[in-house]
Amino acid sequence: MLWLVPVLLTVALSPVPEDHELLSAPDRRVRSADRRIGELLAAGMERSPTFAHLVRAVNATDVIVYIEPTRHLPKTLAGRLLLLPRAGEQRYLRIQVRVDLPGRELIALIGHELRHALEVAADPTVRDDDGMLALYQRIGRATLGTLHAFDTEEAQIAGRRVRQELVG
Repeated sequence: MLWLVPVLLTVALSPVPEDHELLSAPDRRVRSADRRIGELLAAGMERSPTFAHLVRAVNATDVIVYIEPTRHLPKTLAGRLLLLPRAGEQRYLRIQVRVDLPGRELIALIGHELRHALEVAADPTVRDDDGMLALYQRIGRATLGTLHAFDTEEAQIAGRRVRQELVG
């Protein structure tokens, strides 16, 4: 958990743009080309303090996260985080989420995956698939039945909190 301290301090000490600017600014770190995902991001920012915190925290890192809906995930997955090839020193992540989920579940799932993005962002050694695998072998637990699939307690908690805030 100590590895997250620099990320949280950066968020706490950085000038805070308005939440709506975090989703539309040219230098934003959380992005989607999909209209529905964009609407869900805005709804999550508005209705869930945990979700808004996750977006702000990712915005204070060196990663850029693209979120895309997909119909082509293994049946055992609702979402996943992928590391894209680097461009110079920039690290890119792609979050894929199941398109057929209800809006509230998608927002909670995106929150869960954004927490994973923060885990990657907090570890500067994650520069390729081997680095990502090593990170999750160290901090995560393997998901049964899926090769190289991991989860963390922190991501589970984040998803549950977002879901609860959306209901309440």
